[in-house]
Amino acid sequence: MKQRIIFGIVSFILLNSMTMSLAVNPRATETYALLIISPSQFTETLQPLVNHKINHGMSTILMETEEIYSTYEGRDQAEQIKHCIQYAYDTWQIQYVLLVGGRAPTLHGEAWLLPVRYSHIVDNWMVPEEEFISDLYFADIYNETGAFCSWDSNENGIFGEWAENTPAADIADLYPEVGVGRLACRNTFEVKIMVQKIISYEQQACDPAWFNKMVVVAGDTYTDNDYYEGEEITQQALDYMTGWNHVKLWTSDGSFSSWKDVVKTINKGCGFIFFAGHGSPGLWGTHPPFDDSTWIYGLKLGQMLLLRNSNKLPICVVGGCHNSLFNVSIFHSTWTGGFPIPECWSWWLTRKSGGGAIATLGCTGLGYGKEDKKHPEADGGGDLLNALFFKEYGTHDTPFLGDVWKNAIASYLDRYPIDWNQWAFNDTSLDAKTVQEWVLLGDPSLKIGGYA
Repeated sequence: MKQRIIFGIVSFILLNSMTMSLAVNPRATETYALLIISPSQFTETLQPLVNHKINHGMSTILMETEEIYSTYEGRDQAEQIKHCIQYAYDTWQIQYVLLVGGRAPTLHGEAWLLPVRYSHIVDNWMVPEEEFISDLYFADIYNETGAFCSWDSNENGIFGEWAENTPAADIADLYPEVGVGRLACRNTFEVKIMVQKIISYEQQACDPAWFNKMVVVAGDTYTDNDYYEGEEITQQALDYMTGWNHVKLWTSDGSFSSWKDVVKTINKGCGFIFFAGHGSPGLWGTHPPFDDSTWIYGLKLGQMLLLRNSNKLPICVVGGCHNSLFNVSIFHSTWTGGFPIPECWSWWLTRKSGGGAIATLGCTGLGYGKEDKKHPEADGGGDLLNALFFKEYGTHDTPFLGDVWKNAIASYLDRYPIDWNQWAFNDTSLDAKTVQEWVLLGDPSLKIGGYA
């Protein structure tokens, strides 16, 4: 009890000193649409992006992590950043938050240029997954009562805790207040690439000749039933994108037989590309009809070097396990089968110079389809969430990428509210994990299709 009293006094002092320091800050009277958070080593490189955003009417402020750590309260750096976002949302009316920074170079352990939050929904799959990265943590600012949503209801320092054979220990709202994306850059070189790609993409309207094309890549994800899951969900996504030129790469009709089909199609340019199948941090693939022993790989990391689509950059949505697990490195090979992977599939595709994607959305953990749920008539999972992304954009023509991400998550939660009283690995816990692990590696304030 004595420790709690002392902690409360210290917290009171910190909160009041923080309020006093911000009260005399002239920025406290401003409003901004975009908050960029980055370590100071990237500040100079990011300045052209800040100027570009402001010039196109996207009021922008850049804050360095060092300033945040010395100003805002929190049990760790991730929580300090979230409190900063809370302040920016309340005071500056922030709509989008761009986190700039990935893993820091280290031979041992794990260090971050900009921290992540691991959520802990236990998965009792063949190889249990007890934690996964969730950038949704930074977007879910408030719970249903209007209180700060810490993702740690029992205050034991384990966030998003939902252990096996027990109800959830931590209850979160999960609805994002802001659109959050991350440039998982590990050095200034990668920051320069992304700044150049975003500015080039946005500075004028994309040519409809290539932009108004949506590509889907899929096959028979689960071969032990009588339908082709990947092709069905990509067709659903295409149905939402009316008026677009549809390009199908499917294993069932032979239009997708190797990675060369994918590279050739991307190099022609497209506005969106949607992969639905299986993944890992280093590759994506699927099956031909009813053939579980045969793999057709859409893209591996090395094959991305052949992408030469220049400024004809698609927004990529990838359905598969761990494609967006951006904590991997040569010395950190989680879920890579022991093979050294320099960077994950989604980030490698996004940060590629001379082509690739402008942004990629995918899973940091094990991905799920409706086939992974226990109820025989269940629906949902990552396949549906990905389709809701295209419903949001195709139906409402939502102009900014972070809003599409945010609204797709809200639509999913509206359809499948989380029952925190169920046990982990029940269908509802898979729904919670599905939205938590879905990250946007890219700029949430991106004007889709560029500025006219």
